[in-house]
Amino acid sequence: MERRQLSNTDLQVSSVCLGTWQFNAGKADETWPAQDEQVSRDIVNKAFELGVNFFDSAEAYGRHGSERVLGKALEGRRRDAIIATKFGGGHKRYTAVEVENSLQESLQALQTDYVDLYQVHWAVMMADVADVVGELKRQQAKGRIRHYGVCNFGGKQLAEFCEAGGTCATNQIPYNLLWRAVEYEVLPACVERNVSVLSYSPLQQGLLTGRFHTPADVPEGRRRTRHFSCQSTSLSKHGQGGEEAATFQAISSLRDACAKEDIPMSSAALSWILGRQGLASVIVGCRTPQQLEDNCKLAKLSQEFDKKLTDATEELKEKFGPNPDMWAKVSRYN
Repeated sequence: MERRQLSNTDLQVSSVCLGTWQFNAGKADETWPAQDEQVSRDIVNKAFELGVNFFDSAEAYGRHGSERVLGKALEGRRRDAIIATKFGGGHKRYTAVEVENSLQESLQALQTDYVDLYQVHWAVMMADVADVVGELKRQQAKGRIRHYGVCNFGGKQLAEFCEAGGTCATNQIPYNLLWRAVEYEVLPACVERNVSVLSYSPLQQGLLTGRFHTPADVPEGRRRTRHFSCQSTSLSKHGQGGEEAATFQAISSLRDACAKEDIPMSSAALSWILGRQGLASVIVGCRTPQQLEDNCKLAKLSQEFDKKLTDATEELKEKFGPNPDMWAKVSRYN
């Protein structure tokens, strides 16, 4: 597994990162069905076997529940893993004191005395940017976090964070062939400031595996994004008509292109993202060890095939426009 260095750090991370939102110890949520804790352990074992050393979690994933499962799975192997987690949950705005408290809870859940990468989950979760940056630096000086980054930050938010004195390692954003809105403003801002990009939802919650042929095939919890009509699920919050026809036309074009090259659609989609400037790692969630193994089978794409994939989703990119918020009509990235 290829290793890539995160900007402004000494961290060498695998190009595929294991996302652990689904590590829910048998408690389903609106996105992920129940997953037995032993299955999560088996997935972590498979990750090490495949050369994956990068694991991403968050306070908000089951109120530290994901972190607890991950911590147990990493018992005895902590030094072999690079752990990223995030603070922030609900509509709360965190003060410096609350950041410290959340970090302490994460450390306890993860059964560790330090986190390799500590991230701000959303910019709106900071009561004061300068105070939060100061607290992250203080925790870094104490050795409780090695490096810090952000998640879901737009260009202006990233600038404010850096101008407040933050040495930002990463920005974790939704990015895939079906969701390229970040290409307008967010990616260029990251490249300009030498901030590594971590791509989450790189397979658009399974749409880029090719197994879904119509909107009705997609589980309700995964129909919350602006790809789908707000009428398709009561969980949707964007209030728009969606882009279902354009989305599934793009999927069909991608499926055909991948079939001609004899490359699995998921492999092509992940490899395409990793070929973008500034990308460090793709964060994949999985339900089984086999799914993780499949997602680690990356492909070397020719320039011609890379362009075919890009062209197949250009119209969809234009329809969504520059709003990088996958779930909301009014962007939280500003």
